[in-house]
Amino acid sequence: MVFTRPIVGKSLLGTAGRHTVVTDRKTADGGTDTGPTSSELLLLAMASCATGSIRNSLAQRKLAADDIRVDVEWTPAKIAGARDGILITVSLPPPVLAEGSEPILAAATRGAVVSRIGLGSDIEFRCRLLDTLSPPPSS
Repeated sequence: MVFTRPIVGKSLLGTAGRHTVVTDRKTADGGTDTGPTSSELLLLAMASCATGSIRNSLAQRKLAADDIRVDVEWTPAKIAGARDGILITVSLPPPVLAEGSEPILAAATRGAVVSRIGLGSDIEFRCRLLDTLSPPPSS
């Protein structure tokens, strides 16, 4: 489990286990740009997930696994009124790419984050009374 709480202005403190990160809005959106936006963190999580899955796949196939790059970005909606899309671009050295892109793309979509987003995991929302005496939930 992860959790967030407001700290100052539009910035938030996010906690995941023993790690923390500050998120904020861009200055144009009323923030101070002291950390990545939530959207940037989502894309970063997808890039990290895809990179880890690709690296594992390459290592299993005894291919160079360290010289790869995964870029993730928003793309315009293909249909008016629809949500924007997500483009994942995998850059590989020539010897790795020469082995074929299908196993690479399959690995990129297998990770927990990318596959959940791609499959449209159900999202449920709940409201509860804040108990100020209890510590935040631990992961």
